[in-house]
Amino acid sequence: MVGIRDVAKRAGVSIATVSRVLNDDPTLSVTDETKRKITESVNFYNYVKKSPVSKLSKSLALITTVSEIDELEDPYFRTIRRGIQTEAEKSKIGLKKVIRLSETPLDKEELEKCQGVLIIGQVLPTVIEEVLKVNANVVVIDDPSVDESIDAVYTDLSKATQNHLERLYEKGHRNIAFIGGKRNQLDGEGIQHATEDDVRQQAYEEWMKQKGLERYIQIYLEGWTTLEGMQATDTLLEATKGKALPTALVVGNDPIAVGAYRALQKRGINIPDDISIVSFDNIEVAEFLTPALNTVHVNTEELGKIAVRMVNDRIINHRTVSIHVTVANTMIIRESEKKMN
Repeated sequence: MVGIRDVAKRAGVSIATVSRVLNDDPTLSVTDETKRKITESVNFYNYVKKSPVSKLSKSLALITTVSEIDELEDPYFRTIRRGIQTEAEKSKIGLKKVIRLSETPLDKEELEKCQGVLIIGQVLPTVIEEVLKVNANVVVIDDPSVDESIDAVYTDLSKATQNHLERLYEKGHRNIAFIGGKRNQLDGEGIQHATEDDVRQQAYEEWMKQKGLERYIQIYLEGWTTLEGMQATDTLLEATKGKALPTALVVGNDPIAVGAYRALQKRGINIPDDISIVSFDNIEVAEFLTPALNTVHVNTEELGKIAVRMVNDRIINHRTVSIHVTVANTMIIRESEKKMN
């Protein structure tokens, strides 16, 4: 069984420091980096601090579509978890159960024992229906497509896509292509169901049609990783041999953008002189690419915190009216796009 000693060892701090951080000791002075390491270690082990029952009178179950390894490697989902952990501890709520759908099927008995359920990522509506049968206090994180009858918190990536495209249009770009991945929803057994209706892709197609640019629509879907970004860009370059290269690329996330950078630079295609690139997520590496990447910053930690507050409101106040909360995102303009001559 994992204990506080394991958490401390992984974080490289003393057991006392971990204990005082987890108990919000106001007299403790540690750096944000130390707190981050402790939180990530807690998330890695799914460690729940031992507390008197009276202090943890409420408990949550967490259903996530992301595996433990992927969560550790992907800052987007890792910071959502950090936000959940931080707000849960602040509100004296225990994270009793973590169900990773990609590895473990739904455990309805455990869900019934908890006061609320948080769902991270995109699942089939049938999964939410099954959860609601045993627990009415459900909040879905990071899926704007969920029914209005379900509590949800997310950022508006459709609007962010339109903002990218409008800015590119004002700079003279018309031949704009899209690289992304399919929308993957998991069912209760962890099986993926892929569809080509990601909100960024849909926003791109609709915007291009509204501007009368149908002839320039090009969509390449390989996946959401850096390697798949390279493959998608290679496919685009092969498809445009002997034709005009798109003047701009909208890509679904920053890891894909890193792959696009590599594929283009390997062929001597300069960014942004030959092609502009814009993206989403604002992961740490985006600032240090050459040129630095224009992207959208999503406050994913706040997504997690707000989700805990929403489910806590349902538990405490017995709220029955469903709400959708949209967390603002921020456009980060750097060096990866240019004005057309």
